Amino acid sequence: MNSADKIYDLLSDKGFQEPRTGNLFFPAYIYTYKPELEYEVREQIAQLINKLKRPNHYLDCLVINIYEELITYLKADSFSGSSIFDLIIEKEKEDYQDALNWVLDEVDEGFYTHFENKVKNHFTDKSEKRVFLIIYGFGTVFPYLRASDFLKKTERLIKEFKVIVFYPGKYEDSNYSLFNELNDDNLYRANHLNNQLGE
Repeated sequence: MNSADKIYDLLSDKGFQEPRTGNLFFPAYIYTYKPELEYEVREQIAQLINKLKRPNHYLDCLVINIYEELITYLKADSFSGSSIFDLIIEKEKEDYQDALNWVLDEVDEGFYTHFENKVKNHFTDKSEKRVFLIIYGFGTVFPYLRASDFLKKTERLIKEFKVIVFYPGKYEDSNYSLFNELNDDNLYRANHLNNQLGE
């Protein structure tokens, strides 16, 4: 059985779907994979979501590409007639560090509120079964947003659903490293999904 099938079997298990099973205080799970498999994993995520939507499950997962979500947020905000995104692109041509700092400020000042509102709106609607928030794109969004910061700052949200983070890197000696090279801080509370899959 390949990894995609194992993930499907786990997420379709009614016991695992219950937010209170597993880590009671922090139901977040990280699935690590080789960075070179990024686009293959993205295809598997799309197939996984379609299978979970089928009538035998009726699971309406909220799936977020965190990089695209950040871009959407920056394009929606404007200053002096231009979107923040366009202004940052122009700034990047002059001074990369200033542009990076601008994005980091935008993330801290408003992106998390935008993200939280989107998540709350999805999980408030109980018309369908909604138990999983699936997030990917952390390799693309680096260095503007790190998985460790993201999970720390959204921790208060994670109560009535489980978070599955797809992470291009490895887990070794209790540490996560993006691209198998860059250490991510403060991810010790997240569950390593690969362990539950027997990988």
